[in-house]
Amino acid sequence: MSVINKEELSKLILENQKEMYVLAYSILQNQADAQDAVSECIVRAFENRTSLRKRTSARSWLMKILINVSRSAITKRQKVVLFADPEQYEQVTEVPQDHLWSAILELSENVRVIMVLYYYDGLSVREISAMLNIPEGTTKTRLSAGRKQLAKWMENGKESGHVIR
Repeated sequence: MSVINKEELSKLILENQKEMYVLAYSILQNQADAQDAVSECIVRAFENRTSLRKRTSARSWLMKILINVSRSAITKRQKVVLFADPEQYEQVTEVPQDHLWSAILELSENVRVIMVLYYYDGLSVREISAMLNIPEGTTKTRLSAGRKQLAKWMENGKESGHVIR
């Protein structure tokens, strides 16, 4: 089977651009870092496109690169004060800003990534497991844990009078 060509890869990236940003943001929890991770993912995807043999798994392959880039960024992150021009970031990609999204960001990274891939990106348990190289049972367990944590958070929000949207 032939490798994915540059035009096909460009189309794949454009079709999944928003999902890529949301996934990176869910891991990094910083808009600039998420944008950097998506950019780095795109560069790596083009550099390594010859390693993709099955076109049917191209989206999973792309998201896996993004997860790896995002996790690497966390380990390399240093505390640095930057004095940047705020106008530079005027066109920031939008992420969900509701109470539920705030709760999702409170989940551990392992659970949060799976929740975003399952509910936001619509991937199956099997696809997520293959992408993350973990057993399907682990994926199901983390989904269940995430659901329970979110249900608890929502219940606590109702008790304290907060409106959950």
